[in-house]
Order: sequence, then structure tokens, then C-alpha cells
Amino acid sequence: MDFRFEATALAGMYRVRPFHRTDARGDFWKWYDRDCFAAVGFSGIDEHFLSISGAGVLRGLHIQPQHPQCKLVYPIWGRIFDVGVDLRPGSPSYGRWAGVELDGTAGEAVFLPAGFAHGFVVRSESAAVGYLCQGAYDPAGDGGIRWDDRRLAIDWGKLPPAGPILSDRDRALPTLTAYERRWLDGEARLSLGG
Repeated sequence: MDFRFEATALAGMYRVRPFHRTDARGDFWKWYDRDCFAAVGFSGIDEHFLSISGAGVLRGLHIQPQHPQCKLVYPIWGRIFDVGVDLRPGSPSYGRWAGVELDGTAGEAVFLPAGFAHGFVVRSESAAVGYLCQGAYDPAGDGGIRWDDRRLAIDWGKLPPAGPILSDRDRALPTLTAYERRWLDGEARLSLGG
């Protein structure tokens, strides 16, 4: 049962094409295999989340700086544009983003290593998105960065004329600069030129 891991522009972030078979009964998918994912640094699942969102909803960019999580994100139905931002201090691609279009009918996923902020926008009428996470959710250490941060300059593609639909929490997320002041120690900031 093979998985294909296709590298993105950011080291450690992959588009994942899982095992898939189709026959007269329909489709069969295998989303996770411990040994296949251990090879890319995802060695176990601590939590599984599901979100259901309407068109134009943007969730993110979320990260737990003190207790980072690896994530495998996949749409069960609908289409999303999924974004990862490398926030690993010392990484050569720190502060860069990569985006992947995912469609539930294609059965693809994206793998984000620990230290990446994550977000997505719904491109279809609705989307159900599953998240397999390595590392437990830490409400006290939950953080993130604004989806429209100018330093990141993420191209989210076509958004609703009034802008994306955001939660109050996501609307209040800090800029990358404010995130660095809060979550990175002085040595990490100096290595990033901050």
C-alpha cells in the first residue's frame, strides 16, 4: 500500500497521495500508515479533528510555538487551498510559505512538519477537512499569524469581495513580527535579523 510524498517549495512539507483503489463498489482510501509516515517524521497520531466550513471561510494561520504539532490535513469533501508557513527558527526557508490546492475527490493531503503555521481557505460551496495531529492541542500555547501579513505576502487566490470569513480569534492574530517578539527568544530573533 504505497504512499507518494511530493516535495513542496518548503523542506519537510509534502503533498501526499495516499493509497487509493476504485472498483464497482466505489472508492477505498488509506490515509495513514505508521511506517510510511515515520519516514517523513510523523510517527504517531495524538488527535484527529474535523472542520466543516462554507465557501470563503479562511482558517488560520495556526501554530503552537511551545508544543509544535506535525499535521496531516486532507479534505474529505470539497476543495481547499492549503498553506504552510515555515516558522522553524534557523530553517533556511523561515518565513516562507507554500500552498497546495486539495480536492476531496482526488484524495490528496498535505503533511506539515512541526514548526509550520497552517491555514486554508475553502474554494468550493463547502468543505469537510480532517486533521491528524502528532502532539496534543495546547490551548495555553496556541498561537498564530494573520492570514494577510504583509511580510508573508501569501497569495490566497480569489477571495470573496468582502474578504474571507474569519473567526474572531483569527481576525485578532498578530503579525509575524509581533509573533516573533512574543514566542521567539532573543537568540532566535537575532539569527533571523530581528
